[in-house]
Amino acid sequence: MSRWVRWATVFLVTSLYAPFTAAESPITLYCARDVPGLPDAEMKLNVGGSHVMHVIFVGVRPSRAQADRALRDCLNTAKKLDGSRDILASLWHRDRDRGNSGGDELLQPYGPFTNLVYKASSKTVVLQKLKPIR
Repeated sequence: MSRWVRWATVFLVTSLYAPFTAAESPITLYCARDVPGLPDAEMKLNVGGSHVMHVIFVGVRPSRAQADRALRDCLNTAKKLDGSRDILASLWHRDRDRGNSGGDELLQPYGPFTNLVYKASSKTVVLQKLKPIR
């Protein structure tokens, strides 16, 4: 088999497989370090659609102002990694004694089903009302 045929085969298989791959491993974001109780922020880069950013407060429930400052600062950091797609920001609370074992609680500082979103098309950060999944 010629070198060209091998490269074409590898390219074809990779192209066909790419849409079905899962999101990459989360990328740790170093952001909002001046906000108390915020040791974790990560972004998941998705193959298709919007990226997802999780900001996790551990042992401390943030005020609305702290939550807003942390989300905006982390979105600013996340868009530097990849601002070519929308980025959906979510805010979480984790009890200190639970560690990373799960059971995190979703916080909604802007109201039910309303999230901060970086819109790649306009390069702006906006509040967006999301539709609940039924």
